[in-house]
Amino acid sequence: MAMYYPSASFTCQPVSPLTQLPKPANLPRVREHRAFNSKCHQAAWYPSRAHHVRIRAAAAAEPCAARTHTNTPATKAAKPFGRLCGLSCRTNAVALGHATVRRACTSAMYTANAEQPTPIPVMAEVLDQYGWMLGSPLEELMSRAAVLRDNGQHGAIVSFSPKVFLPITRLCRDMCGYCTFAQPPRPARRAFMTLEEILQIAAQGAAAGCSEALLTLGDKPEDRWPEAASELMDMGFGSTIEYVEAAAKAILRETGLLPHINAGVMSELDLRKLKKVSASQGLMLESTSLELMHSGGAHHNCPDKDPASRLKTIEAAGRAAVPYTSGILVGIGDTRSDRLHALACLHRLNERYGHIQELIIQNFRAKPATAMATWPEPPLEELLWAVTAARIMFGPNMNIQAPPNLTPLESAAGGSSGASSLAALQVGWRALLDAGINDWGGISPITRDFVNPDKPWPHLSSLAAATAAAGKLLLPRLPVYPAFLGLRGGAPQPNRHPDEETAAAVRGELAARAPGTPLAAAPAEVAAAGNPLGQLSCRWLDFSGGQDSVGAAVLRSIDSEGFLRASAWVAGRPDVDEQEVLSQGQQERAQPSGVSIISTAFSVSHTPPPPAASPWPLAAAASMTIATTMEEAAIPTTPAATTAEMGSMAATAQRGSMPIPRWREGRVWRVAVSVDGALEGMPRPTDPSPRVTSLLEGVLARGRPLQRDELELLLRSRGADYDAVCAAADELRRRTCGDTVSYVVNRNINYTNVCTYKCSFCAFSKGRTAEELRGPAYVVPYEEIARRTAEAWDRGATEVCMQGGIHPNFTGDTYLRIVSAAKAAAPAVHVHAFSPLEVHHGATSLGLTYERYLERLAVAGLGSLPGTAAEVLHDHVRSVLCPDKIDTATWLKVVGAAHRVGLCTTSTLMFGSVEEGPAAWASHLVLLRELQQQAEATAGHGSGVGITEFVPLPFVHMESPVYIKGQARRGPSLHEIVLLHAVARLALHPHVNNVQASWVKVGPSRAAQLLAAGCNDMGGSIMNESITRAAGAAHGQELPPVRMEEIIRAAGRQPRQRTTLYGMPPVEQTARSYGTVPLQPLVFAAPTVGGLR
Repeated sequence: MAMYYPSASFTCQPVSPLTQLPKPANLPRVREHRAFNSKCHQAAWYPSRAHHVRIRAAAAAEPCAARTHTNTPATKAAKPFGRLCGLSCRTNAVALGHATVRRACTSAMYTANAEQPTPIPVMAEVLDQYGWMLGSPLEELMSRAAVLRDNGQHGAIVSFSPKVFLPITRLCRDMCGYCTFAQPPRPARRAFMTLEEILQIAAQGAAAGCSEALLTLGDKPEDRWPEAASELMDMGFGSTIEYVEAAAKAILRETGLLPHINAGVMSELDLRKLKKVSASQGLMLESTSLELMHSGGAHHNCPDKDPASRLKTIEAAGRAAVPYTSGILVGIGDTRSDRLHALACLHRLNERYGHIQELIIQNFRAKPATAMATWPEPPLEELLWAVTAARIMFGPNMNIQAPPNLTPLESAAGGSSGASSLAALQVGWRALLDAGINDWGGISPITRDFVNPDKPWPHLSSLAAATAAAGKLLLPRLPVYPAFLGLRGGAPQPNRHPDEETAAAVRGELAARAPGTPLAAAPAEVAAAGNPLGQLSCRWLDFSGGQDSVGAAVLRSIDSEGFLRASAWVAGRPDVDEQEVLSQGQQERAQPSGVSIISTAFSVSHTPPPPAASPWPLAAAASMTIATTMEEAAIPTTPAATTAEMGSMAATAQRGSMPIPRWREGRVWRVAVSVDGALEGMPRPTDPSPRVTSLLEGVLARGRPLQRDELELLLRSRGADYDAVCAAADELRRRTCGDTVSYVVNRNINYTNVCTYKCSFCAFSKGRTAEELRGPAYVVPYEEIARRTAEAWDRGATEVCMQGGIHPNFTGDTYLRIVSAAKAAAPAVHVHAFSPLEVHHGATSLGLTYERYLERLAVAGLGSLPGTAAEVLHDHVRSVLCPDKIDTATWLKVVGAAHRVGLCTTSTLMFGSVEEGPAAWASHLVLLRELQQQAEATAGHGSGVGITEFVPLPFVHMESPVYIKGQARRGPSLHEIVLLHAVARLALHPHVNNVQASWVKVGPSRAAQLLAAGCNDMGGSIMNESITRAAGAAHGQELPPVRMEEIIRAAGRQPRQRTTLYGMPPVEQTARSYGTVPLQPLVFAAPTVGGLR
């Protein structure tokens, strides 16, 4: 049995059709007005830069209202449209400001198109399904909930969101019995924070490593308080929602923080508007008990706390695909049955839309000077029961949080309440972890909790220690959770729900293209295949603004798992001072379009002492001290503060709506993630997990091959697990390769950058006449290829590596002539050339099989193939990175053909762009291992065939088109780079014995660090490099043998020159390599000649 929302909850005044308006004399001009345009009637508030007018709502509801209230701000705003219509009367201000009218317009817009409301379960249905929890022992429920959480996607991670709390306004039309956040207007004090104040606090948060700007406000204050409507009008905004939208946009653009907006009950239209400027939104359901709405109840005189209204907003967020936060408030007069019903309502909506990203289970705390000041606070057992009920109902993967600053101060066993020690708090925190939470919510190093001002945030180190004591690792996240980021190649994302026939058809098509690849068996995630190829698609985030969009800002801020990156180090950039790196990273996060980051001045006035009897560490209390007046904090002048878009800043003598926190250098904890993937300087579990330990022992002691899910687990290692993985990889390297580190003296020749393919990551490829990014299109003539080859040989090289774009005029004969030119110039040189894509192009252009064409290349002098063009061997990822390039199955087929004709290849993985790293990388490694096993099955293990080495290639983002469009991350973090090299050693053993560190991508010093994580090879000295440098990297222009060996010895290893196939080079060539002479200038030709000549 089910019920729908009570219809009485959504009744509103009927809206008169526009045809009933008085007919103006200048009707054609009126019909052109945006307020009269049927395409614009969706907006309940008509926006313009001069006025923000509720034109259509007012005109439709009361076109000929009384002539009173003509001088109110709202009525003045209606004058432009009134003059255009020739109306002498004005809309009644009361009707203009009434929420019913506003809802009428938005309701009329969505009535025709909205889906049928989701049936909400009645209490009897809920108790029939979940009532068993009411009588179950708490210990049993907690045990069951903890096992559920640990067996899901959360594992040993407990997250939190480092944030700044921005109370945009504390005016509210509701009067909740427990609330101290909502305050009436005060004389000589502004009702809203100004944009200068908002940006000043957000800048402090960005400097401390925060990721979230929490925008909190009262519900529709302008509907109750004339002061709010007047101040909004003075600032140039027609509603609180419009002001919040402008504030969020400014925060995103100027500071890089990601807005999370709690703006109360609102329409789907408003939710969609705010989605464009926020990473997530939220609304607490609190309770579905109607008893709370009655006189004496917590929600009496609170129209926005009507459960039906709140459920309607939460469902609208689902239709709008907004990553949404909701939850319940425990202990405000509700019963356990009420809590089950509220959770069941949220569960029903989430089943349909998949949009609820987290549940907050929050306990009531009594506050002085409120109607519920003497109301008893719920004991810890009640909070724990609600947490376990939520976990059991929503399953293993829902994110469930309990605010740590509100934890009841008593033991889990019901000990004496009122204890004010940190130890007592940690007992409560441990109990919450044991009950199934996986998140602590938002915690700020800058601002207080304005909803619970007497409950300061815990210091991060205390929370990390309590989390570590439970065997969990505390990790920072974004306001939007990883599952909502649209990363490719990972687990199925929420709210896909594709039509089954469409999904089956897509799977069939992809399976036909790439049989046996991971995508062919991936069910839900291929639902995005209907989106344009080459486009990163995520319905949860808005990417419409390109690099300036909120979606792009999110991608710039995350690591490969979707957690907060919290590290400014990127591949391709030279190592500099850490503070300079942090500064560069903040500017890149905040200013993708080149806008200068705002400068902020902070007050150094006297700091008041922390609150008495505070159980928090002194540093935590000190970090939350605030200036008592606006005059105590300097307010910077920012570019944003003077723009017309942000409106007037209400230059008045009024005091601010809230005090501004002061920056206290050295007293504020900062958020940074170290190379081991854990919070820098914070407690973490000291021992690796039993699961990781068992997997590593299996590899080292028994040579047990790691399976895909096991590799994925290792690729998610952090803290002690990360240390164990790197140590095991280094030990396996020592057993397999000893302490010798090899390198080859070689030269790269990129013979053309003209390419017919449109790989979204590639900054090297050009159209025939393109000159953007790194210079014009070119080809290298055959005689120049020969000259460069001869010059390389004379300088001690034993290899030339040749690759290029797929020129439209190139055929298989072109590649044969390239090989011949190089071999004619230096007959003994090893030609390492042509990716599987080039082989595919050459073979098909001549109508040959791969094997036959490769045999012809070998006869011409080809010695081996680079295993590039692999990118990520997962077609869901490739649909964004290289949609028109060969797919996974074709790449594997070409490389397998090379192995069958006796040509060795390398293997690569370009990682850190658009993929959900661990899942996609694990699949890639398994495919490479299987490919090498096939080669060994044909020619015998240890016969020197197949894959010679594995080369992880970190994505360099700076000039990459997919990054410039706001569709990719900033490459992998240093933690991910080290970990992937280590796991690759473990995954490919004993089939691929050489793991290479790419100094071109990460720099020579970082490459040397990788020698302690399973690597035994430093690649080539590379006399010229074009592809990585075209993407913006600073490295790549030759690392001479002398310098190469200095770096290797400094890492405690012995250097050795090698050939391409890991043999010993001729002695005379080695001697030549140490006495190099400067390279001659390179010669290029225009591509218009149609080939290389």
